[in-house]
Amino acid sequence: MNVALKARCDLDLGFPFHTDGEPADRLERVAAYMRREKLGAEAYLTGESVARLEARIATLFGKPAAVWFPSGTMAQGVAARLHCAAAGDKRLGLHPTSHLALHEQDSHIHLHGLEPVIAGEWSRTMRPEDLPERAGCTFIELPQRHNGGAVPDWQTLVAIKARAAELGQTLHMDGARIWGLPSAWPGHDWPEICDGFASVYASFYKDLGASGGAVLAGEADVVADARIWLARMGGQLVSAWPMVPDGLRVLDERLDKIPAFVARAREIAAGVGEVKGLTITPDVPHVNMMHVRLDCDVATAEAARDAAAEATGVWLGNRFWSFEADPVPALEIAVGERLLAADPARVIAAIRAMGARLDTA
Repeated sequence: MNVALKARCDLDLGFPFHTDGEPADRLERVAAYMRREKLGAEAYLTGESVARLEARIATLFGKPAAVWFPSGTMAQGVAARLHCAAAGDKRLGLHPTSHLALHEQDSHIHLHGLEPVIAGEWSRTMRPEDLPERAGCTFIELPQRHNGGAVPDWQTLVAIKARAAELGQTLHMDGARIWGLPSAWPGHDWPEICDGFASVYASFYKDLGASGGAVLAGEADVVADARIWLARMGGQLVSAWPMVPDGLRVLDERLDKIPAFVARAREIAAGVGEVKGLTITPDVPHVNMMHVRLDCDVATAEAARDAAAEATGVWLGNRFWSFEADPVPALEIAVGERLLAADPARVIAAIRAMGARLDTA
């Protein structure tokens, strides 16, 4: 990554996506929130802030209980372990683009003794027929990051839940970016979306922009067992701040902005239109994320991004995804406060300039 070029750009769309400023600025925001909400010292995740956060998420998702985790990797590993143990089957159904399969150093295998079963195809979201015939649990990622934040249509999701019920198979939702789903399925709220999933994981930092933290929501017995594993894995932190109060803060400040983030993503994708050698995935975006895929190799894609940055002053992103199973470079654009506040015409121009550079390369 060209760090000097990125620094010269007056509009940076890379992570983080919001307007909290530098780490010290964030701490000041968290401190102000804690004073306003009268949240004080807490030990080992037993205080007011974590109780308030867990209760809020349980209600929001329509589940009996929820438990905070310091990371999604820990939360999802625990969920997989518990569901597979309850089923007496170590097989874990995963889409080939699952975070567990790509980004966690096979922790589900080495820490939890599970046996992954690949379900579905890389280039598309899950379908009912993709569910393994036998598995202790299958993970469904909603939205699906490496397909640009795509989701199945509502009827397909209902059919996935019905097929799992026929198989007697537990479903877990990898809802790292769950916050945009009501915009993807208008008329369907979080409890209806989460119904049929034995547990749901969500991240507080990916779309909402907290300093960290995750949550696992589900039935009371599952959550109680998850708390035991939280302690066993070293996640019962002595001090819950700044992450837990920051989770509450961003829910208050940003949850209601998510529909506007989604609308801006769709506006930008529509504005880009047809550009030779460049594809928006999905087009129209389902949530506040999209992938800009370039018909070239990664080095050429990076050069095109840098040329667009020089020409427009817009830094579109820090890295291009490229995998053996999907080598087409994909630049991930997620809409947060910074992009929402920016002139969308500038972002559209930068994306089109990146495509134009490919056409002349």
